[in-house]
Amino acid sequence: MRHEFLQAFLDHPAERVALTWEGVDYSFGALREMGERAAGWLRIRNVEPGDRVCIQLENSVELLAAHLGCMALGAIRVPLNAHYKAAEVAPIIEDSKPQLVITKTPRLFKGQPIATEVGYAQRQGDWSEDGATALLFTSGTTGRPKGVPQTWDMWTSNLRALERRWQLGADDHLWLTLPLFHTHGLVLGLHGCLLRGARCTLSSRFDPVEPPAATHFYGVPTYYRRWLPLMQARPELFAGFKLMVSGSDGLPAELSDAVFGAIGQRLLERYGMTETVMIASNPFEGERRAGTVGTPLDGTEVRIVDGEVQVRGESVFGGYWPLGDDKAFTADGFFRTGDAGDWDDKGYLRIVGRKKDLVIVGGVNVSPAEVERVLSTVPGVAEVGCCGLPDTDLNEVVAAAVVPDGSVSESALRAALEARAQDLSGLKRPRRYAFVEALPKNALGKLQRGRLPGEVFQH
Repeated sequence: MRHEFLQAFLDHPAERVALTWEGVDYSFGALREMGERAAGWLRIRNVEPGDRVCIQLENSVELLAAHLGCMALGAIRVPLNAHYKAAEVAPIIEDSKPQLVITKTPRLFKGQPIATEVGYAQRQGDWSEDGATALLFTSGTTGRPKGVPQTWDMWTSNLRALERRWQLGADDHLWLTLPLFHTHGLVLGLHGCLLRGARCTLSSRFDPVEPPAATHFYGVPTYYRRWLPLMQARPELFAGFKLMVSGSDGLPAELSDAVFGAIGQRLLERYGMTETVMIASNPFEGERRAGTVGTPLDGTEVRIVDGEVQVRGESVFGGYWPLGDDKAFTADGFFRTGDAGDWDDKGYLRIVGRKKDLVIVGGVNVSPAEVERVLSTVPGVAEVGCCGLPDTDLNEVVAAAVVPDGSVSESALRAALEARAQDLSGLKRPRRYAFVEALPKNALGKLQRGRLPGEVFQH
């Protein structure tokens, strides 16, 4: 059975421009052929419908072909951060058990079936899958990534709600610079355009340069902070944007105000996560309240219980892969986000903190427990605790408080810690280290990361 999302993608006029990459236009017809020929190549690599395929590539047409091939064949995509190291991909491979890994760094995936480039073969695939479409892994407070199965139903209901809230249509032109390994870029960006027949100009990454002639842009606060000097110097370059969205991290009110002052447009802040897609959003028309993430989307219920945001609706996932989590949902089916929130006087949702320990660095979730696990293997470390510290560019950076065991000098220990941190992708590496006699703990001996900024780093 073919899902309505895939049918919509197949129904777009073949000649309509769907994607621009490095100055070359690709029509919807060309994308469909690309997907079917990539599906034929996947079949040669023994990939069957329902198999999982790990994709670790930078933004590119090749990455797009890998996604489209899986869609045409009915394989389940497992997008991976292209900058992940061996220690970061190992638990994902263990849990996802892929039939194929497509990567430019095969040394990270020893023992796995590998392809270092996407190939093409005789056209296959009937775009008939209507169940799971992707398995995304999100950072957990335990430090081990958690698999989030995502379905076409989740995506379609959420994207249709966003179309209504943001007044999106086929005439939109999105400049997409977000990486396609998480929900923000992959679902809202790429698949949002594929669903409604809009045009997408894809870039390998964000650079704070003169934008192309697009009408829409989705970014994280760090993007806008880096773009602000150009906005202030040449506001006319941004006059063509109908909508500029900020997400994946809290947007400071002062940054929102600075962008508004520079270009006369209020950034639209929204709130979502891998487990739920988008939860709430400010409106396209009407008041966009700085410091809030707006009101719940159609089809999504939001409540605050004991200060925690809880969510239920069509776009909420069914449970973690492969083992689930008994504490993830309430008895009546609400997902516990772990985020602390409240409602303002107009019914707009504010995210006032995170009950989870995640540090958000430039819009990327970083688990302190994962960093601690890597650093604790350094000889000379008795204990280590990590936290987030404010940063003017990335919003937060990781900091590590280390209790030495006295076997090596402090300078040698620092050098060893910095060397071991190279096993982590760049945004996870601590920017500050502090050597302490003891870490703050509760009466049961559990590390209290929330006390580290004030008691150790004086923030």
